[in-house]
This record gives sequence, structure tokens and C-alpha cells, in this order.
Amino acid sequence: MLIFLDTEFTDFPESDCDLISIGLVDETGREFYAESVQYRQEACSDFVREVVVPLLGEHPKRIVDNYYGIAMKLNKWLKHYGDEVVTVCFDYNTDWYLMVKLLQLLPEEELFSNIQATNIWGDIDPQAIDYYWAEVDAFGHKQHHALYDARGNKYAYKPLVRERQNG
Repeated sequence: MLIFLDTEFTDFPESDCDLISIGLVDETGREFYAESVQYRQEACSDFVREVVVPLLGEHPKRIVDNYYGIAMKLNKWLKHYGDEVVTVCFDYNTDWYLMVKLLQLLPEEELFSNIQATNIWGDIDPQAIDYYWAEVDAFGHKQHHALYDARGNKYAYKPLVRERQNG
């Protein structure tokens, strides 16, 4: 099972940034989206304050919690896959770093363990992703929202684009 991941965070570098939101969507459309109440607002870049923060609170099924609470809910969401191996697909290494950092808040023996990860930056179809962001009326998404960006990556992932074209 492929799961597409995106995060929003306060600023660079990754070693000092705080997770603001995390979005995941699997191949079948099953989703997880959470916003943190724990990030340092003073650590936000101007871009994040102007573009990312205004999008928070937009998704009706969002989880709003501290990092530990989000980690617990994310781990429970992942456990839905049981013994199936899941591959988390991300287009930016900081996304994976922040997800791992989040899950490391939990005891190791409780963690969903059938997980691997891959950077798909080179496997994003440029035409598909441009179409996805251009068709606001069709998709209703705004760029730089973690869940919508994860959906966009799923939509533009080259193997899935080829599947749609051949199917």
C-alpha cells in the first residue's frame, strides 16, 4: 500500500523546525490529517505566517492536538493496515523526518512496524501536478496545506498517472 505524506512546518533548517500539520492519503483515498497546537508561532517564517497558517482550521475532519496526541492517533490510523507493508511516499525529506520524529514520541513496542519510506520527488509528473493545482474548481485544494499537498502528490505520482491513462 502506498501512502502519500506531506507536512507543513515552521521554517528551515529541519533540525530546528516544528511540525504544524501532517497529511497522509493512501492509494484508496483513506486519509489522515492533523494540526498541532504545540508548534512555536514565533518560529514561523514570513511565508508560513502568510500562506500556511491561514489554511489551518479549513478541513472539517482535522485532528487538533499536541504532538503526543497526534502521534497516538497517527499510529492508530497506521495500525489499520495490520500486517500489510506500507510505503510512505514523500517529496521532501523533512516530511519523513517530521513524521518519524512524531512517532518516536511513542513507546517502540506500540509502533506500527510494517512501514518503509521513499522519496518520490523524481516520480511526480510535472504536467499532472500543474493540472492538479490549476484546477481549483475541480479539486478545491489550496497549495501548502499538508493534506491537499499529499493528495496532489498522489494524483501526480507517475505510476498512478500511467495507471489512469492505461485504465
